[in-house]
Amino acid sequence: MDSATTTPSPTRSLAPVPSASTEGPGSERITLDWRLGNVPVTGEWIPAESYRDIVEWMPLVCVDTLVVRGGFALLTRRRQEPQAGSLWLQGGRMRKGETLESAALRTAEQECGLRLTLSVPLGTFSTVFDASAHGGATTHTVNTTFLAHARSDDDPRIDTAHEDFIWWSLRRATGNAYLDQVFKLARTHLKIGES
Repeated sequence: MDSATTTPSPTRSLAPVPSASTEGPGSERITLDWRLGNVPVTGEWIPAESYRDIVEWMPLVCVDTLVVRGGFALLTRRRQEPQAGSLWLQGGRMRKGETLESAALRTAEQECGLRLTLSVPLGTFSTVFDASAHGGATTHTVNTTFLAHARSDDDPRIDTAHEDFIWWSLRRATGNAYLDQVFKLARTHLKIGES
């Protein structure tokens, strides 16, 4: 398997991009874009016990991003549950106040270190995992999955939540029903034959 040979390190793009806006208190216009540093993040997470309760009782709203380049998809091997040790798409939880598109770019660019161009949503999916990073509960996520393009001259710099990466042919089955369905939708959108 082709993988990164350097030690993974966290990276993030800071270049400004067009962003979604939302109405705030008093009807003033607030522009939220993580790359501009103005997404309201306090640095605090939900207390662990509260989050475990949420995972046990509620589905999580997430985004996944299928990063493609030249007929290949970037898959990264996860270090933690759910799916520890598995190859997976870039993605994660949405933050309050984010648009789906902003969340997709934020999570994907933070995880893979590539500058991406978001293309289209491929669909919304429900996934249930037997494990959780926060205790023994299963993890249920509702994912809007996007297609994004990586520049041909950039190399991934995966974050510390992942072990390695591989560029996987979109024509090759992964053996995972969700990933294979997303690959099929991407092939259709990109007009890549099955051959």
